[in-house]
Amino acid sequence: MKKSLPWLTAVLLLASPLVLTLPWQEWLQAGIGLRATMRAFGSWSAPLFVLATALATALGLPRLVFCVMGGWLFGFAWGFAWSQLGSLLGAYGLFVLARHTRPETLLVKYPRLRALSAPVGRGWFSVLVVRQLPLAGLYNDILLAWSPVSHRDFWIGSFIGFLPLGITASLMGAGAIQADLAVVGRYLAMGALLFVTFSLALKWLVQRRVTASPTEWV
Repeated sequence: MKKSLPWLTAVLLLASPLVLTLPWQEWLQAGIGLRATMRAFGSWSAPLFVLATALATALGLPRLVFCVMGGWLFGFAWGFAWSQLGSLLGAYGLFVLARHTRPETLLVKYPRLRALSAPVGRGWFSVLVVRQLPLAGLYNDILLAWSPVSHRDFWIGSFIGFLPLGITASLMGAGAIQADLAVVGRYLAMGALLFVTFSLALKWLVQRRVTASPTEWV
């Protein structure tokens, strides 16, 4: 996380002016059509979106795609809420499945798991640390399932760990549906600022906790 944060920050800052040159009118029309389709489901639109996000996350698809879609379809606040809920449900479903599946079965299906040797201790902070590893969410969930962390700590640590990119992606999605490019720019700037703020806060929390108790979470 320490090495990747400056690069991610630089990419966000450099990309912000460039995205304003993208075909926003076409995207806006597509977004309006997609919103209309979702509204046709009425009160079922949010549950269906949460279910789709959960299934996709459990299958290993990038959850950030659904965070962007959530912001696009429901606006930032509800889009973030529904995509965060779906991501957590999907990650938890895989966590439960992996915890009740023999390790050798998963090692055959996902050979890359053989390279995972990071020690994981107890408590929500251990989950938060694992969430910062440069691994796909699918592998993080399985690694946590093989650890002694409790179900409650999995939820707490995952909720906090999902915040930086989840909020940023939802803001990007909500901004993409705006008709005014100035408003789009404000959404992108706000997303970049919140991403940096949350990422630095998590980095500070992890470093402080590990420095204070270097063997507590391993």
